[in-house]
Amino acid sequence: MVHFRVQERRHAYKVPSREMKMFCIVFLLLTPGVCEDDDDDVKYISKRNSVDGCIDWSVDLKEYHVLAGEPVRVKCALFYSYIRTNYSAAANTKLRLIWYKNKGDAEEPIIFSGHRLSKEDDSLWFRSAELEDNGFYTCVLRNSTYCMKVSMSVTIEASDEGKCFSSKMRYMEKAEITHGKMMSCPDIEDYLAPYKQPQMNWYKECEQIEWRKSIVANSTHVWIPEVEEGDGGNYTCELQYGSRLVRRTLLLKVTALQTTHPPRVLFPPEKQDTVTEVIAGMPLSLDCKAFFGYSGENKQPIVYWMKGEKFVEELAGHIKESEVRILKEHLGEREVQLSLIFDAVEEADLDNYTCYVENHIGRRSGSVFLRKKYMYRLELAGGLGIILLLLGVLTAFYKCYNLEIVLCYRRHFGSDETEDDNKEYDAYLYYTKVDFNSLCRMNDDEETLALEILPDVLENQYGYKLFIPDRDLIPSSTYVEDLARSVDQSRRLILVLTPDFVAKRGWSVFLIETRLHSMLVTGEIKVIMIECVDLKNVINYQEVELLKQTIKALSVIKWKGPKSNKPTSKFWKQMLYEMPAKQKEILSKDQVALATEIPDYNQLVPVGGSHASTGAQMRHFCHSYDFQLQPQSSILLPLLSSSSNMRFSTLGPGRCHDYCNIPMTLLNGEVSQTSTRGKKLDLNFSSTRLSTRELRSDIW
Repeated sequence: MVHFRVQERRHAYKVPSREMKMFCIVFLLLTPGVCEDDDDDVKYISKRNSVDGCIDWSVDLKEYHVLAGEPVRVKCALFYSYIRTNYSAAANTKLRLIWYKNKGDAEEPIIFSGHRLSKEDDSLWFRSAELEDNGFYTCVLRNSTYCMKVSMSVTIEASDEGKCFSSKMRYMEKAEITHGKMMSCPDIEDYLAPYKQPQMNWYKECEQIEWRKSIVANSTHVWIPEVEEGDGGNYTCELQYGSRLVRRTLLLKVTALQTTHPPRVLFPPEKQDTVTEVIAGMPLSLDCKAFFGYSGENKQPIVYWMKGEKFVEELAGHIKESEVRILKEHLGEREVQLSLIFDAVEEADLDNYTCYVENHIGRRSGSVFLRKKYMYRLELAGGLGIILLLLGVLTAFYKCYNLEIVLCYRRHFGSDETEDDNKEYDAYLYYTKVDFNSLCRMNDDEETLALEILPDVLENQYGYKLFIPDRDLIPSSTYVEDLARSVDQSRRLILVLTPDFVAKRGWSVFLIETRLHSMLVTGEIKVIMIECVDLKNVINYQEVELLKQTIKALSVIKWKGPKSNKPTSKFWKQMLYEMPAKQKEILSKDQVALATEIPDYNQLVPVGGSHASTGAQMRHFCHSYDFQLQPQSSILLPLLSSSSNMRFSTLGPGRCHDYCNIPMTLLNGEVSQTSTRGKKLDLNFSSTRLSTRELRSDIW
């Protein structure tokens, strides 16, 4: 494979001029004798010290490139470029052609084996070139009176891995898109038989492809009438030469159409005033972007900045240009960028700067004007500081008083959540005891909160309507269903989680009633869970966490003991926040007289087992109930007093509140340790029970 390029002379010594050499060569061929150069500076010697006294033409411009394993014919360039005669004429004049191989500065005669390497007339034949055949080969034409020589470069390359060609040995071809292109197999004349059509195969990327109908691929060339972008690539022609293959590869590069316009400035815009505000003393970079159409191979884009009539090289040292960057390139068309860089902008730099782009057709430009930007640093920093400080104060204020802010807004501007929702109660308060033996135990703080403080404050002070089962639910045989209906008529469900509640009663009632369970898991009713602080220490807290995960709409409020009873505590603010939003009703004069501030229940010190205070009696929501017991069995008569009316006082032995469990205990059919007229009364309903209908009519 042949590749033409300009080579520098391998020897630095001075040689005779080409005209003088040609004259001497023709003269020597026609007449015997010695031709001497009259110029004293001309010396006919060889730097390689092997063939002395020869006219050395150095290395010929033609180079031989071949793939390993393929044949190659190296012709002596003397008969084609340097003397006006051929090999036969030279042989008739008793001139001998001798071949040498250069090894460093030495030239060694070639010994022909006749099998792989042979000499035929003016050529050196390699039947199968190998990698070790790389180098320079010199042909010397001489007789006893004169000598001349020239060297040829032979390069043997191995194919790329998995390819049928070497990327270092390709013929470059270019084609403009939509134009036609003819590709012929190059440098195969020495391998063609005379007067015989060669048999040749064409491959693209080393594979036989099915050419589209418009492409003609025959034994000598490939014709593409209309080049497409996908036609670019490697085309290999393959010729059978004896038992060997001769391959030549062409790299087709598809380009855009040759441009007929000057390049276009993308930024700064052409014919438009562009102003850039800059800060003195700060660095700056002005970017010029331009589009260059395809204008031929090896045509570099021309782009540069100017300040007025001065080039950047004439400006101050703190201003310089960057390298031209290619941002995009497609089919030879390019988008490039050139930056004008200021290390630090000075007052003298405030001027107009123009970016010029040009090609062989014309020139265009875009300008930008630098203007000083005035910065009110002190005012800007002060304003920014005030804004940040204000944001910080507002954020801290909201985090500390978010409940107060929401409650204030809801009180003055909020809507009434209870309108048109067909609900009868604002909240359902769920708290009870099951163990009848605990009725006479002193009320602890949690019970006081659930039975006294919560109803008193929410109903009397804030006007909410609560449903308390042990106060408002009439005992019946359908207790669970009645409970579910009551919850369904309530807007909130308040659970007071105490150790006694979780351990003995828990939330089993929610699992029994399907409707009630569905309301909890779907979020149909919002649950307010009041959790005691010591709950984790006395029960299995995993059950509480399981309940929290089951309830969808859940808010947990921590009750931290008696200190949470204070009217200014966070506990009451959270309770009001979670309760339904209501417009405050206009109270009558009697209600205004009765309405007082929330009492501080911490000031009510129990004395002698009763809840009393100096100057104020704690209000209870448990009433005295009169029961008309119908004599149903003679067994009961001795146990009852002469009066048929039985009164269950609000305060039992030890003045504890046993009224809240009366409905449940009556439903269970058991009454024990009940006080009547100061004596212990034991009613056994094992044989005869009070009917539900009678209880409902007699109790309430």
